[in-house]
Amino acid sequence: MTLMPRIVSASLLAIATAATPLCAEEKPPLTLDMGNGISVKLYGYVKADVTWDDNFDLGYSTAAIKNIGLPSGPIPGSANHQFMRESRIGFEVRRGDLLGRFEGDFFGDKGHLRLRLAYVEWQAILVGQNWTNYMSVAALPPTVDFQGSGAQPFARVPQVRYSHDLNERVTLSASIEEDVGNEDDIALTAASNWDFDHGMLRLSGIYRDAEISGNPVEGWGLAASTVLDLWRGGIFKGTLTTGSGTADILGAGLKGPSLYLDGQTVDYWSGMLSLSQQVTDRLKLAVTTDLVQLNEAVGTDTKDLQTWHLSAFYELRKDTVVMAEWYTGRRTQANGIAFDNQRVQLAIKYSF
Repeated sequence: MTLMPRIVSASLLAIATAATPLCAEEKPPLTLDMGNGISVKLYGYVKADVTWDDNFDLGYSTAAIKNIGLPSGPIPGSANHQFMRESRIGFEVRRGDLLGRFEGDFFGDKGHLRLRLAYVEWQAILVGQNWTNYMSVAALPPTVDFQGSGAQPFARVPQVRYSHDLNERVTLSASIEEDVGNEDDIALTAASNWDFDHGMLRLSGIYRDAEISGNPVEGWGLAASTVLDLWRGGIFKGTLTTGSGTADILGAGLKGPSLYLDGQTVDYWSGMLSLSQQVTDRLKLAVTTDLVQLNEAVGTDTKDLQTWHLSAFYELRKDTVVMAEWYTGRRTQANGIAFDNQRVQLAIKYSF
C-alpha cells in the first residue's frame, strides 16, 4: 500500500468525523412547492471512493472481473484509484398521481454526467428509462462496490410497463423494453411480486428475439428473488436465475460467446446470497457471494465467475456513512485456467 492512498483514506475519515457531529438530526428531503399542485423533490448523494487492487487493475468498479486474464482485459498488476464517480443527483416532479423522475451519476465517459433514470408514471403505467421489470431492486445486496452482484438481472432500459395490484400483497407487472443488446429490438417481461409479513418473493421472466453482433439471439430467462427478515437486524437476500442467450442481462454483462456459440444460444444459471446484520444502531456488516456458470464454453471463453464481498457500514449521522469492503473475484475459463483478483475499498457517502 503506497503512502498516497493511506493519506487520502485517512483524510476522508478525518473530514467525515470533523464535519458530521454524531448528534445531528436526519434532514428531510429538499422539496419545493411550485404551486398549482406541483412539487419538486431533490435528492442524491456525494460519494468518495479509494480502491486498491491486487492482481489486475479493475478501474472504478469490479465489473471488469469478467475480462481478467484476457489480452484485451484489465492490465495485470496492483493498482489504486481515488474517484467520486458514483456521486448521484436526481429529482422527482409530482402532480397528483402523475410522477416524473430524472436521475444521473458520473459514470459516463471520462467521468461526465450520464442518465440513469428518466420516466413518467401515471397510475398503473410507466413510460421511460427505468430498471428492467425482469430484475428485483429490493433484492440488490448491500455492497460498497458500485457493481455489486454480477449474478442478478441488472439493467436500466427504455420501456413501457403496466402494473396491477391483485390485492394488498400481490402485484403483477408486464413490460415491453428496449433490448439490452440491440436498441433496435425489444424484449418482453412479466413479473409477480408477493409481499408478506417478514419479506417478499418476486418471480420474473424475460423473452428476447434480437440480432446481437450479427447473430440472431432468441433467448429467455427466469428469476426468483427474495428478501427475508430473519431475526432482529438480520436480513437475507437471494436471487436464483436461469436462462439461455440472456447472460448479458445479468450484472456481470457476459456477451459474445457467452450468448451465442456454434449456432446456438448458451444456457446458464446464476445465484446470489447475501446476509446483513445490524450490529448496533450505527454499524451494519454484510457478506455477499454470487456465482455465474455457463453450460457451454470453449478455450479462453468464460466458464464461470465467482465473487465475494465482505462489507461494513458505519453511520456517522443519518446522512453520512463511512464504508469498508474486501472483495475477491475469480474468472474460470473453459480450458480450466482461472484468474483471481482482490480489492480493498474505503468510501464515505453524504446523502441529501
